[in-house]
Amino acid sequence: MRRLDRTKKRLWSAAAICGLVASTVIGGAGTASATEPERAPAGYAGPFTAACKGRLVYRQPLWIGDAEQEVYYDSAGSGTFCARTLDRMPGSHSMHVRLQREGWSTFWYDTGTFTEYAGVIYVSGANSHCAYISGWIEVGDTNYSREPYRLCMPGVG
Repeated sequence: MRRLDRTKKRLWSAAAICGLVASTVIGGAGTASATEPERAPAGYAGPFTAACKGRLVYRQPLWIGDAEQEVYYDSAGSGTFCARTLDRMPGSHSMHVRLQREGWSTFWYDTGTFTEYAGVIYVSGANSHCAYISGWIEVGDTNYSREPYRLCMPGVG
């Protein structure tokens, strides 16, 4: 009988821990990135909470309210593109931003529920390559997005 009681106690403890973990995940702050900067593939970086470096080179509205994609370019070093999906509407929304350097099979992204933006993510080697930028924002049951955009700096591609 004693062994059965210990087994029940362990099961209840495990269930309680699972419940705490689930409530933390479900009820979390909603501002953390779905991606981890230390897991970025070679040539990519982010997401970061700081603003993009460089100058704004592309802005694309996402068909809803005040939401858009922004891409910045910084020519320092090998050059970098920086992207984010920006939301200036009240509340938090599910958002996604994805960046891929042309010619690479890898890409990097940030996705989750945020109050301001998804990203800031970077890809290097922009001085001699183009990049594809895409993203979306979900408001209610509707997903607002655009086709991936190919962005090249002058004299490239």
